[in-house]
Amino acid sequence: MPWSIKLGRIFGIDIKMHVTFLLILVWGAFAYGGSAGPLYGLLVTVSLFTLVLLHELGHSLAALGFGIGVRDITLLPIGGVARLERMPEKPLQELVIALAGPLVNVLLAVGLLPVVGGLGLLQGEGFSLRLFTQPGLLGWLMFLLSANVSLAVFNMLPAFPLDGGRVFRAIMAFFTDYRQATEVAANVGRALALGLGLFAIFMGQIWLALIALFIFMAGGQEAQAVAARSILHQARAGQALSAEAIALAPEATVGEAATMLMGTPRPHFVVMDPTTGQLLGVANRGQIMRAIQSGQWFYPIADIMDQARSIPVVAVSDPLDEVQDVLTRTASPIAAVYDDLHFRGLITPDDIYRLFRLLSEQSRGSRQVRWNIIG
Repeated sequence: MPWSIKLGRIFGIDIKMHVTFLLILVWGAFAYGGSAGPLYGLLVTVSLFTLVLLHELGHSLAALGFGIGVRDITLLPIGGVARLERMPEKPLQELVIALAGPLVNVLLAVGLLPVVGGLGLLQGEGFSLRLFTQPGLLGWLMFLLSANVSLAVFNMLPAFPLDGGRVFRAIMAFFTDYRQATEVAANVGRALALGLGLFAIFMGQIWLALIALFIFMAGGQEAQAVAARSILHQARAGQALSAEAIALAPEATVGEAATMLMGTPRPHFVVMDPTTGQLLGVANRGQIMRAIQSGQWFYPIADIMDQARSIPVVAVSDPLDEVQDVLTRTASPIAAVYDDLHFRGLITPDDIYRLFRLLSEQSRGSRQVRWNIIG
């Protein structure tokens, strides 16, 4: 996520903080400080977002348990976001991952309850929610207890993409397809977000209003992403291959490749063995231009290309959404497409997007009914 600062790594997951998070630290220092001052308020705010981080780690560890990679966890002023490398493939997986975060808060609350109760008895204080407003060890622990309960309850609201909304979608996905389940969950989430936003405005709760806005926008965006993924899943890698691909022999010169750049928009040249048709590597536009600038006009293209072994491989029959996952996971701009052992071509994100637009237009066109009125 742009404008994020890396804080460290936990279980191999990058932990980041968005620069706007600094605003909530300043606000929390004074809002929660009370009579104890800003330092206590800062302690309370950092403690709250530590609970948020543990919540997101719950989601992340559950995802890792299903073999789903986690790119990073980013702390924002309105909470935390764990970015998975791909969405869960099965409803049960999403159900477990969605419940794992609130479960962490429930377990922490259960663990804190006897500690708060026992310390309260030792200090002659009855068990009361008003304790969390009082600075000190007991007040701090009471705040942690109430914050864990609040995080668990709020996140289980069926407002997609909150955890409760994801649980709702996962349950629906047992009985219908994933795309339809997402559309229903997103519509319910937007309705709840609208109600929550109106309530927040009426009560003058600016942060709650921002959270409602986030729920409304994020739910719609994810619904669109799922719809797009559903379209891509129906297409295959072979359908996205361009007919304009250009192949070079390994002994072709950089100068020859540079000349060919003028006649094609394609940014990559395939380098193949002319006898066996085996892929040897790929040279891109940037490599060729740098070689020209370095005076390597007559160097063989094989000297500057990326070797075939460094290029991710997909099958011609792989669904396009899975190909997109491979490109994202490997951070590669290209993938080599094979039909069994035979190299068929290269595929790029632009190729995927071009076919996606075509399929989307065909899908919209198939839903239009044209009447021919005779008479």
